[in-house]
Amino acid sequence: MKFSSIKFEISILYTAILGLILVAFSAVLYLISNAFLQQTDQQLKVKARAVDLTVKSYLSVLGDSHDNLAQAVSKTLAMKNENFLQYKTWKISEKWHGQAQSLNLDRDYIDFVSQSAKEVFSSPILDKNLRVLFLEDIQFPPPGQVAFRTLKIGHVNIRMINYPFTDKIVGRYLIQIGVSQDPLMQQLRNWLYSIAISVPVILLITNFIGRILAGRILKPVYEITEMANKITQQDLSARIKTKHFDSEMETLIGSFNEMIARLERSFKHIEQFSYHAAHELKTPLTIIQGEANLLLRKERSIHEYKQALRIILEESQRVLKTVDDLLLLTKLGYSQEVFKFEQFDFIEFFYEIVEQNRLIAANKGIGIRMNLQNAKPPLMIKGDRVHLRRLFFNIIDNAIKFTPEGGCVDMCIEHDHGKIISTIRDNGPGIAPENLKKIFEEFYRANKNTPGSGLGLNIAYSIAKLHQGEIRVESQLGHGTTFSVILPLQN
Repeated sequence: MKFSSIKFEISILYTAILGLILVAFSAVLYLISNAFLQQTDQQLKVKARAVDLTVKSYLSVLGDSHDNLAQAVSKTLAMKNENFLQYKTWKISEKWHGQAQSLNLDRDYIDFVSQSAKEVFSSPILDKNLRVLFLEDIQFPPPGQVAFRTLKIGHVNIRMINYPFTDKIVGRYLIQIGVSQDPLMQQLRNWLYSIAISVPVILLITNFIGRILAGRILKPVYEITEMANKITQQDLSARIKTKHFDSEMETLIGSFNEMIARLERSFKHIEQFSYHAAHELKTPLTIIQGEANLLLRKERSIHEYKQALRIILEESQRVLKTVDDLLLLTKLGYSQEVFKFEQFDFIEFFYEIVEQNRLIAANKGIGIRMNLQNAKPPLMIKGDRVHLRRLFFNIIDNAIKFTPEGGCVDMCIEHDHGKIISTIRDNGPGIAPENLKKIFEEFYRANKNTPGSGLGLNIAYSIAKLHQGEIRVESQLGHGTTFSVILPLQN
């Protein structure tokens, strides 16, 4: 057993919680037992007061004297209905008989004793041995107060009250009433014995059940661990089944499976990215190597050297361009802090890009037309000028590249519900429908003979996305292609 394991901690926690519940239950039983004792004392006080009042009632009829006191006490302790002919005390006796039965006084031990303990009157069920205990250390409580004692005879506990009886004529006496606490104490003892025996057993059973439940709860965790140990970069297709588990564990397993799926997609992307990057870099490097070997085989003319160096320079620039694009894609994906956002007028910014590309297009015999639909300056956006410039240069460069000589590239800016839409349309050969979904992928080129690395549109798409924008494309074969760059305006 590992004491630092979750299974162990759950079982201990489960056991501890139940243990606290049992302790709290035991405390409640203890409080109940104290309440029972207080209730017993209160009942004794009520019984003693009833005896006191009954004796005084008899004295009020018989006359207040020592001789009549003995008769009044005897009638009170007898708790019997008198003959109707004893008309003076018959009503008192009838009332007292009913009251004594309701108070269960016939089952209690009652003593009526004088202050000197010479005059003692007892109930029929009070035997001599118990009377001796009643009269031991007899003390009269102060006026208006009562005293309680607990006597033990064998295994029986008797709770008794010392209640003062005071009369101007007969003097001071003491009413002693005792009740057996054996049924109550026996019940409490049984409870305590049951708790003492059952608590350890219950805790052991609870710990055992807790470990089983913890094992069931943690079963998906074990499966995840086992599956994680099996997964390698060569095989990321394994998944954990989510059926027959709790909803929380199903969520955990679903998240784990989704994480593995993302890793699988990432590994495939890295594999494809590495393959395409190597392929794009291999061609120019092979050309450079081939030109260098040709120059080293034999002496060449100055014209041949210049031609070879020109080719090497062009291919080197191509390699550097591809490397720069790859570094930029890496930064766009993992180092977005390279962006420096600022607020500026988009129309002014876009006009600068158009004018710079107008010269490039003119050298190829291509015209550029600019149109503002409902857009009126200034239209403020928040973005990174450098990267947005690269976005539009890549798209416009493609438009100029595929537009035939004598053609025209149309550009338009439109303001629509808090967004600015920049449209770039060429009249080139167009893109086949099956290729439209692929043009933003890395290294994708519909025509392999077209110069470039196939990273321009992918970079443009990433920049737009990081500006909370998007790029849409529409094309028909033989009718040109339209790119729409949608960016949010600054509020």
